[in-house]
Amino acid sequence: MKKYLQRWNAADRNLRLFLLGVLFLGINNGILTTSFNNYLNDLFHLSAAQRGMLEFPRELPGFILIGVTGFLASYSMRTWSVMVCILSFAGVLGLGFLSPSLYIMMIWMLLWSMGDHLFMPVESTMGLHFAHEGRQGRRLGQISGAKNLAMIAGSLSVYFLASWLSGGKLYSWLFAFAAAAAVFAAFSFGRISIPADKNKKNRRFVFRREYKYFYYLNILFGARKQIFLTFGPWVLITVFGTEPGTMAVLIMIASIAGVLFRQVFGIFVDRFGERNMFIADAVILFIICTGFALSRNVYVLYFLFIFDNLMFATRIARTTYLSRIAHNKNEIPATISLGITMDHVVSMTVPFLGGLIWNRFGYSWVFIAASALAFAVLFVAFRLGRYDRQRKG
Repeated sequence: MKKYLQRWNAADRNLRLFLLGVLFLGINNGILTTSFNNYLNDLFHLSAAQRGMLEFPRELPGFILIGVTGFLASYSMRTWSVMVCILSFAGVLGLGFLSPSLYIMMIWMLLWSMGDHLFMPVESTMGLHFAHEGRQGRRLGQISGAKNLAMIAGSLSVYFLASWLSGGKLYSWLFAFAAAAAVFAAFSFGRISIPADKNKKNRRFVFRREYKYFYYLNILFGARKQIFLTFGPWVLITVFGTEPGTMAVLIMIASIAGVLFRQVFGIFVDRFGERNMFIADAVILFIICTGFALSRNVYVLYFLFIFDNLMFATRIARTTYLSRIAHNKNEIPATISLGITMDHVVSMTVPFLGGLIWNRFGYSWVFIAASALAFAVLFVAFRLGRYDRQRKG
């Protein structure tokens, strides 16, 4: 412990402030990630098809992110970070206290989701800024691990409050805590001072043919991500009767494991390269999809749910790959934003189609269809290696 405190004190002040902000946003994210599906089920009683359709507006901010970041391109990453916190603060307070109907709830959900999506390019860009050459994966893994550590606190608050409260009162308290965490995050981010931000102007929009495999990977991740964000928890909750407290434990376990896993994943990206990590991800994705489709053992599904949460760490590999091939560093935020927008073109349609498949054929077929994504990821990963060799040649 003393060693870690010494490293913390020796770290750059701006890095420490950024990590503090990440920690508070991690608490916010932990609360929402753990409780949101139960919130929808308990207060609005959605069907599987309705839950799938709700992902369209929830993911809309990711789709329009390229426009939002283009508008913010002249502002510093510090300003982007504070904007994230303001949006999250307003959104979660509205979810907890000002959502008498599903349609009004969707307004607040959009604000919260906009903040959540805007932080993706912020986290990646700032992580690269604070990284040493050749150790970008390690730094991104550390930041992601810190966020996971904070998500444990968020999950714990859900676990303990769910044992005392229920219904609307439970979610009001939870979202009030999440809003408070966003305020503390804004304070930390607001104190960051990076001189380079004053002179550096990020590109508003970037589209290059050379970045095509980065785009492809984002599109595939969007489909894979949304299957498990939407239907993974929904299977556990509606088919196997998983309670809010149990969902909190699962997220907490995934977060605890993720603290170490994401750092190790980042180190492996630096050591073995992005291509090999994407190949491994494809194999693991196939196993997870097959397990959800065929297994009727809830504990097996709990394990696969946790494992899939860990594999969201592949964003580290996509970011370091982009950093390695980028023509200019000031293109990175806009390119990440475009990748997220492409991700969400898929994210906004997959849940709707998945909900129709679930209602017509059963939930197993949703995951059987998703297993095809593993082969697509594998194909792109092999092409990625070929493309890099051509560039070097």
